[in-house]
Amino acid sequence: MAGSVAPNVLPERLFAREDVRAALARHDFGAFFALARKWSGISYMRIADACDMKPERVGKLARGEGRVTSVEKMEQIADGLRVPGGLMRLALRPWEGRETQRVVATREGRGQPVPCSKANPDAAAVESFRAADRQLGGGHLYASVLHYLHHTLGPRVFGGETGRDSARTFQAAAALTEMAGWMAHDTGQNRRAGDHFTKALSLAKAGEDQALGANVMASMSHLALQMGHLDKAVSMARAGRDHVTGGSRVPTLIARLHAMEARALAQLGEGETARRALTVAQKEIAKMSDIPSSPWVSSFDMPALASETALSLLDAGDLPAAVDAAEEAIALRSGDRARSRVFSQITLALIRRRRGEPEAACEVGRALLGGCVTLGSLRITQQLDLLGHALARYRAEPIVRDFLDCLAETRRQRALLLAGIATPTAAGGAVI
Repeated sequence: MAGSVAPNVLPERLFAREDVRAALARHDFGAFFALARKWSGISYMRIADACDMKPERVGKLARGEGRVTSVEKMEQIADGLRVPGGLMRLALRPWEGRETQRVVATREGRGQPVPCSKANPDAAAVESFRAADRQLGGGHLYASVLHYLHHTLGPRVFGGETGRDSARTFQAAAALTEMAGWMAHDTGQNRRAGDHFTKALSLAKAGEDQALGANVMASMSHLALQMGHLDKAVSMARAGRDHVTGGSRVPTLIARLHAMEARALAQLGEGETARRALTVAQKEIAKMSDIPSSPWVSSFDMPALASETALSLLDAGDLPAAVDAAEEAIALRSGDRARSRVFSQITLALIRRRRGEPEAACEVGRALLGGCVTLGSLRITQQLDLLGHALARYRAEPIVRDFLDCLAETRRQRALLLAGIATPTAAGGAVI
């Protein structure tokens, strides 16, 4: 059993190696096992014992035969070999206490280690949850985030802390409550997501963090857009910009707010105004390298802006420019952003279909199917359904028919996956 192996079975220097970190980040456990044996001398037999796996299975993985796709098995490997959760895009593991956290998730997708000392464990938790969410989808992590809010931050929020630690506690609670809102949205619970965002905004105000409050308003604008409340989406984006007027500027946040406004304006039929908002967003995002990011404000980078631009241009009817933006989003999106990449691919396929190019849409669709099966996101399923519906009229064409059959099979596999994702109880999220 995994518990029979000493916690420090692998030397810490192993996790400083770039090849090891890269293998773990892309969930290539075969490469990781081979590197662990090469650089630490651990045998496959001991790896198998630690991870509660058959030695034959470990050996096959090390030879490149098969992959590990189960989140449960990934967690088993992390716990058995004491691999920090952040390295594998997982949440903090139970044994990663405040004194020993070694989370090394990346900030803003730039490969910079996140400071994870005992002085700032909440920032480490936020970044670790974010990294896992980008790779796995919110459905797999929603309950874990609520558990952290309820059991770790809840007692401190309501425990009467004062001074700087109190502000930081409220900021961490706001960031994680906003994250819970996105995860609720990812699992189709939009009303619950709105409740989380409202609470997050109050917590950000209590923490006296204007940028964090504006970041929550950007999320509220996105949710309003998804629910068809276009005027509210515009007003929330503008309110977010007003919220940080006179304070410290975070260009990526300003860019995100302009992008959210553009999305709503495009759907309101104000294409030219939407394009002007996108132009401002482009200018702001170009400043992103000059100002350090906040650990509490969610990332918004060039690929994210390209993705939002593609959607705005699609709604505005500028299909050639929308294609360029969607292709840019896919090309720029790194491998640790699996969900975002799939969304961009679906957008490109929908644009191709709108242009009357069903075969090109199917080509894009086939490229994304393999990467979306295990993503715990109902929004992905909804977008796949939208793509299938858009292509249904071309089913008589063999290429389209074959793709739609593959899409239906992927849809069945995803239904099984999502059925196993438990919805957290209302009480679990009521603390904050």
